[in-house]
Amino acid sequence: MNATTGALLRFWWLVVAGIAAGALVAVFVYSLQSEAKHTATTRVFVNSPSAPYLRTQQTQAQSPRVRTVRKATGGTRTVQQPPSSSSEAPDTQTLVNAANLYPLLIESDRISSIREAQAGEIPGTVKANALNSSTNTFGVFRPSSLPVVEVKATSRTAENASKLATATVTAFQTWIVDQQRRAGIPSAQRIAVQQLESPVLATTGEPSWGLPLFIGALVLLGFCGLAVIADNARPARERAEANEPAPGAAASPRLDH
Repeated sequence: MNATTGALLRFWWLVVAGIAAGALVAVFVYSLQSEAKHTATTRVFVNSPSAPYLRTQQTQAQSPRVRTVRKATGGTRTVQQPPSSSSEAPDTQTLVNAANLYPLLIESDRISSIREAQAGEIPGTVKANALNSSTNTFGVFRPSSLPVVEVKATSRTAENASKLATATVTAFQTWIVDQQRRAGIPSAQRIAVQQLESPVLATTGEPSWGLPLFIGALVLLGFCGLAVIADNARPARERAEANEPAPGAAASPRLDH
């Protein structure tokens, strides 16, 4: 038995205290780590009844015009020209502009109130942005060129995150249809908001036992070191007596024949 093992056995109570202290420290460090966060992401497509992204040309009907002509016998009369139409590229910029505006509305208190009235209170936070839009370090906003809004809902559970994302999109759809009706906008001219996908879940910040166990082991080693130091601090005579072999273990004298 070497000196270190003997010191640990003689001061066993320090080793036990080290195990207890290391476990407590490991649990404490684990509790300080951030809890896991679950984020559900879904995308919303800003469209219109004319489906401009499914066509290359869009026909625009023009109202019939009234023209005044002179009569051969004198005087004038009005002649109504037949209605005409023209074809041109569909207007998609209006939808793109709406997609860059809608994130501010989706994050508003009004949408939150509608969501709570429809689905109840769901803990978490909601962030929305136009897909591929960005803001640089100087605060300059670069708008998206796509009519798609990305909605991210974060909560402590995956179920709540998914429910929060879907409920937010539903609440925004309810709000925009209500506003269109109030404004008397014809159905053919309304903007439609369509959810493209079910929420996709991602988990970040999940705590780990690696660092807490490492720190707990260091605490245990520190107590073991105290045991060795305490053993070395004993009087030399006491250490010599502890290291002497037991009487029964003494070597027998050799008898020569």
